[in-house]
Amino acid sequence: MEDVVKDGLDKKLWPFVSDPAPTSSSQTAVSAHFGHWHKNKVGIEARPGSSLIVYFMGGVVMSKMRATYEVTRATEGKWEVLIDSSHILTPNRLLDDLKTLDQKLEDISLT
Repeated sequence: MEDVVKDGLDKKLWPFVSDPAPTSSSQTAVSAHFGHWHKNKVGIEARPGSSLIVYFMGGVVMSKMRATYEVTRATEGKWEVLIDSSHILTPNRLLDDLKTLDQKLEDISLT
């Protein structure tokens, strides 16, 4: 996450990471499909800057969510880092997953 927001990724290895959006732009997003339905509505917050979406397959721990929050704060509004996962790993959930690991491995080997 930190390498992305500091523009420290090699473009050859990460060709699909686009350049950050300008933060001083006053343009409103326009949708060709839906038109301007979102303009002049009260309560809609437009965030300047770019967004980074991080998805953890197999679960995410609370410390990673905290790190995401810290990276967002450190960029002072230039980046919004969003995090998602298949589930949140708590200590109990992790132990439950480990208990059923043998059963899951047997199911995989049978197929």
